[in-house]
Amino acid sequence: MAVKAERSVEPPAPMPSALSEEWIARIGRLQDALVVCPADILVRCELATLLEKLEHPEEALCNWYAVLACDPNSLKAREGVARCRQRTGRPRSPFCERDHAHDLGPS
Repeated sequence: MAVKAERSVEPPAPMPSALSEEWIARIGRLQDALVVCPADILVRCELATLLEKLEHPEEALCNWYAVLACDPNSLKAREGVARCRQRTGRPRSPFCERDHAHDLGPS
């Protein structure tokens, strides 16, 4: 009997182009907000979520790591890291962990 493997993370459904353009504009505004306040966890979580929806898991992963640098107990960020790691096929990304920790300013 053949057993079909199931994915725990389903690929996102295709988005209409107009919605995608709105999300891209929103990403630009979120990135601008992070220039002013890089340690804003809520903005960074929203950015990471949108990047995942737009199928940019590596960029999203970097933002999830930045959230964890500020709040190591963030369940939302830990779940985001797990999803992105699964989508990219990378067990961990030390580049993101190391390089984004300094973006958050003094602790």
